Amino acid sequence: MNYVLLPVAKVAWLLLAFIFSLSTYAQANTLAQTKRKKITIQQADKGFYNKGSDRNRLIGNVVFEHEGAIMYCDSAWLYGSENRIEAFQNVRINQGDTLNLWGDYLEYSGNTRKALVTGEEVKLKDTEMTLITDRLNYDRNLSLAFYTTGGRITNAENILVSQRGYYNSGNKVFNFKDSVRLTNPDYKIACDTLDYNSESRIAYFLGPTTITSDSSFIYCENGLYNTVADVAQFEKNAKVYDGDTYLTGDSIYYEKLNEYGEAYGNVLIHDTVENYTITGGYGEYSGTSDSAFVTQEPLYSIVDKENDTLHVHGDTLYSVKYLDTLLQTQRLVKIYYDVKFYKSRVQGKCDSLTYNSRDSTFKMYEKPVIWDDSTQITGDTIYMLTKNNKPDTLKVFENAFMLVQVDSTKDNQVSGKRLLGKFNKDELRTVYVNGNGQTIYYPKEEDGDFIGMNRSVSANLRIDLSDGEVKRIVFLKKPEGKLHPMGQIAADQRKLEGYFLRFTERPKNKQELFIPSKK
Repeated sequence: MNYVLLPVAKVAWLLLAFIFSLSTYAQANTLAQTKRKKITIQQADKGFYNKGSDRNRLIGNVVFEHEGAIMYCDSAWLYGSENRIEAFQNVRINQGDTLNLWGDYLEYSGNTRKALVTGEEVKLKDTEMTLITDRLNYDRNLSLAFYTTGGRITNAENILVSQRGYYNSGNKVFNFKDSVRLTNPDYKIACDTLDYNSESRIAYFLGPTTITSDSSFIYCENGLYNTVADVAQFEKNAKVYDGDTYLTGDSIYYEKLNEYGEAYGNVLIHDTVENYTITGGYGEYSGTSDSAFVTQEPLYSIVDKENDTLHVHGDTLYSVKYLDTLLQTQRLVKIYYDVKFYKSRVQGKCDSLTYNSRDSTFKMYEKPVIWDDSTQITGDTIYMLTKNNKPDTLKVFENAFMLVQVDSTKDNQVSGKRLLGKFNKDELRTVYVNGNGQTIYYPKEEDGDFIGMNRSVSANLRIDLSDGEVKRIVFLKKPEGKLHPMGQIAADQRKLEGYFLRFTERPKNKQELFIPSKK
């Protein structure tokens, strides 16, 4: 940036030019005022004129006119040279069809075209609304009326009160400040600052704002509300409470009639009855169907009685309530693409997942896997049934495979057509395998040394587990098998068909749910 030092004479000249421009503006403003028409007396029952005095008294049915405005009162003082009046009792100002103003006392200047009206009930009325206060300033040049001592505005549907208010009768816009309350038969708005257009009936609010109705409660710190269409846009810490559910976000678009909302940024949907939350970057919510659609890192979380939370994450989440065949209200949740879930004891992964409250079952599709401590279970499809939001029963359909890591070189393994597992306190305790059951098991001596590797085949079998270890295998049908001593186990005998370690895919905490899976 280049700086230029102006000569002193030039600086002085610019300063004089600036002062001259201010002087010219002041002269022009004064000239405009001197060109104002004089206030004229249209009517009065009595008049008292004092020679040598500029102050004249008018009494009884007094009527003044000034540039299209008619002013009425019971009595008045007219100051001729100052072109102003003071009016008393039954004061009224009429400005064509656009505005009427009533009060007990009026000060009006014909030069400035500004009026002050006071009284126990100062009333301003136009075609759309009525304003009542005790002290009102009105500037005819700007078509602006304002109060600072509290006021109430009513129209066909709304009542609005505030400590301060500004009304532009030209564009029908109100500006309100301080303890603003808008009451409608269907809702109430409370805020610090509100702009309201009486023609469009759109309210714009700034600062902490609440909108309350019989069925919902809304909070935001910036936004607008169309009181005719019941459509709103809420910004900054926006929250919509709809019955037992609330929706929050950085920004929310909401249609009250349809109970439809769109949320952007830090979206959260919470049901206080079912005790679940849904979070994400973008969400849609419908109160009529009680449904939600969430994308941008959605997370479904549900809390059990011990306050242990199950978190489920995927690319897209859809949740909806429906009536079952017994007309009981149920909830269906669908999460798809790269789904992972985390609970303190149990974790899982699949391509897509559904949850139905009717049977409290999570259904996992496309390469599903569940981990419980050192146990890994896979199959074509996995169902996890829950009770009180805790894992209760596991069902694996087709190509069921369970392995329990013993150490870095040994894994107890079970495979079969189907698998049924039972949980106790979030821990997998019993597993039943039905159809083509095969096992690899490393039994131990009492001192803890391994006896060998037992490889067996049995149509049906049961495995008992405790603390993540296989304690016992019970063959429900006569098995065929062989015990291989520890030093004589061939490498091709150590794994059952379908063996595949996936522990590296396991989420270790809630945060790891958001790490994309490697393709």
